[in-house]
Amino acid sequence: MNRILNVFSFLVLHISLIGFAQNEKFRGETFLFQDAKTKDAIVIEHDSVYYRNSPLQFQKLKHAEYPEIISRYISFNINGKNYFTHSGCGPVLEWRNDSLVRIDNSFLHQNQFGASTFVYKNEIYYFGGYGLFTFKNILTKYIIKSKEWMSIQTFGSEFPSLRRDANQILSGDDLYIFGGSSENPKDYYFGKIPSDNIVWKLNLKTMTWYKEGVYTTNIKTDEGYFNFQHKNKMYMISRSADNKFYEIDIANNSIKKYSLPSYLNIKSCYFDKNTEELVVLHFLSTVAKSKVIRLKLNPILINPILTEKFISHPFEKWYYTLIILVVLSIIFYLFYKTKNKNTILNNKSIVFDTNTKQLKFKGKNIDAFDINESKIIIHLIQNQGDYIPLNSLNFLLEQEEIIENYSSTTKRRENTLNSVVTKLSLITGCNESEIILYRKNPNDKRLKEIKLKDHFIRVK
Repeated sequence: MNRILNVFSFLVLHISLIGFAQNEKFRGETFLFQDAKTKDAIVIEHDSVYYRNSPLQFQKLKHAEYPEIISRYISFNINGKNYFTHSGCGPVLEWRNDSLVRIDNSFLHQNQFGASTFVYKNEIYYFGGYGLFTFKNILTKYIIKSKEWMSIQTFGSEFPSLRRDANQILSGDDLYIFGGSSENPKDYYFGKIPSDNIVWKLNLKTMTWYKEGVYTTNIKTDEGYFNFQHKNKMYMISRSADNKFYEIDIANNSIKKYSLPSYLNIKSCYFDKNTEELVVLHFLSTVAKSKVIRLKLNPILINPILTEKFISHPFEKWYYTLIILVVLSIIFYLFYKTKNKNTILNNKSIVFDTNTKQLKFKGKNIDAFDINESKIIIHLIQNQGDYIPLNSLNFLLEQEEIIENYSSTTKRRENTLNSVVTKLSLITGCNESEIILYRKNPNDKRLKEIKLKDHFIRVK
């Protein structure tokens, strides 16, 4: 009887263990990453076994002690090595010779769950996250040499709001952050979408934050996405059943929506840059098993369902309107100034009638000049486009019946020219500098030259 009871107890216990194991397997505690050296897809199951590419060849997993389970970790490839950091920040593991080795001197932070993680200059960064009952907007970095984490100070006139599960794009020295979920007083667990919809840029050289604009409201960033980058473009795959697939191109400021060729129940995924394939760990819920599926990226990106502008500026229209108003104001000012200047010139300028050889001012004939003064004025009018030698006026004043030396002629020229300028100034109200221009000859500085100022006398 005791023997039968023992056998029955053994069977019950065995069946319970099998059921427990199946339940654990159904929970899908699996972890997918790409081996940095071999480029194989590796799947770890239940922290005890793993396989490369195919589940037909399981191997026993060797590993050091580490907090929690491997599926709570995030994978990074840096300089040909695989690193895994805990999703809440703290513990760091390395994949060595098909074994997991803990390499940090830290502890289980549990302070940045849902952080935006990225690698910059071969160092691991966490931005934001949730932990200790608070949302974060801190930036932390793992120092490989010291095997410790440290907080990085950032700068800027404004900073992103506290959030977790934010989407990130790393482009050169710039990190772009948008979306995610922030604190919701009515629902602590799920949070809410940040109300500003702002795309933030952090320059990683200066650690300074900038507002880039507002992202399109057609993206529901609270749904949660798997994301990866390829050639400065960021791709987002929805964790929900619809498998929405987005491509964000920061350089061209566009976002495109695509459809995946088939339904995928994605547990985790990564992008294989060598083969340009999306490697997905697809969970088969009916048989409680996982399967590695590879999808070529290029065929997915052939026909976008929707293409939109990614970042817009809410005050963009006002900027354009302001610019247009400024340009119109400048044009109006220049037009008014030119018109006003022409009006002033018309009011102050003298008209020379070539038919009658008569000077007029404001429609009235000017009879204030004698013969010599008129000669000088007409000669200046005929050459008003160019500077002429000042001594060329001497020939206009020479009198055949009177023999005089050069000094006398020059003195008479100066007196006559001064008289011309004085009368023109009295008639028009202009200063001498607004009537006559003088200069030294560019080739011979000893020679002086003269011309009428432009538009002072208009030829009709």
